[in-house]
Amino acid sequence: ALLPTARLLLRGRMASSSPAAAFVVLPFPSPSSSDDSDDANTLPPPPVTEPEVASPHHPPPPQLQQLERDCNLAMKELARAGDVDQVVHLFSDLMLSASSAGVPPSVLCYNTLLNALAEDGRAVEARRVFDGMLAAGVAPNASSFNILVKLYAWRTAEFHLAYDEIHAMRRHGVVPDVGTFSTLVTGLCRAGKLDEAWGVLDWMLQEGCRPMVHTYTPIVQGYCRQGRIEEATNLIGFMEEAGCPPNAVTYNVLIRALCDDARFDEVEQVLAEIETKGHKPSTVTYNIYMDALSKKGMAKEALKQFEVLQGKGLHPTAFTL
Repeated sequence: ALLPTARLLLRGRMASSSPAAAFVVLPFPSPSSSDDSDDANTLPPPPVTEPEVASPHHPPPPQLQQLERDCNLAMKELARAGDVDQVVHLFSDLMLSASSAGVPPSVLCYNTLLNALAEDGRAVEARRVFDGMLAAGVAPNASSFNILVKLYAWRTAEFHLAYDEIHAMRRHGVVPDVGTFSTLVTGLCRAGKLDEAWGVLDWMLQEGCRPMVHTYTPIVQGYCRQGRIEEATNLIGFMEEAGCPPNAVTYNVLIRALCDDARFDEVEQVLAEIETKGHKPSTVTYNIYMDALSKKGMAKEALKQFEVLQGKGLHPTAFTL
């Protein structure tokens, strides 16, 4: 089988690199992240606020529309607080009000419930909600399917079901988007299935869907988790050449891997190159670096980086202190 186009180009790049040039110093984009947690949040969840798809039902009366908006906001807050049972109860109350008006809840409200269940790993209930949405005549949108792909690719690791959902999208008149494929790629990389993730990247290109930074970053992270830092570095270089520049999260993934491997000289190389490109590392970047130095018993070096951080006008966080 032919290798994906992107991967074939990357392999050519890597093959032409001498051992001494295996580490490529990379530019750094403007800081955009303030998350000091581990790298489990390298990707945002698929969007769940796409415009609604037209349904065969008459528009709900204004009172019900306002009720839906209020319920949707409340369900999102409850979901963020981890109270999924209350999300289910609130949606049930909304269903009663909507039924009395002769219309079902909107796809946005269904998506909010679906996402809350998916995030909680409640696959059977999520499937039941999705099927109920179809039975009610509410047309799913890309976010509806992306949530199911996330459920099967991130939570239950039932990748065959994730693929099934992507194939089902077109039967419902919905086109898979970059969020769909990126979500699947992320799940595959978390499971260590990097070759299969590259296959999805090739599938994207065949579908005319251009990979974005949040498509490539999980592959970079997957390489780093397997200790394949040179391959991760070369992929970042390829992203630059392909017109998809890495973001702060991508670089922090690489810097974390270098720090975990105690390759502090290479971290310094990256940071030096950042300066020459006119960009600034974020506080998160220095937090990663200082934490690694401290764990290696290099307190003096960590304190020096703290001074560098302050000298650049960056503000320490609770994690820094």
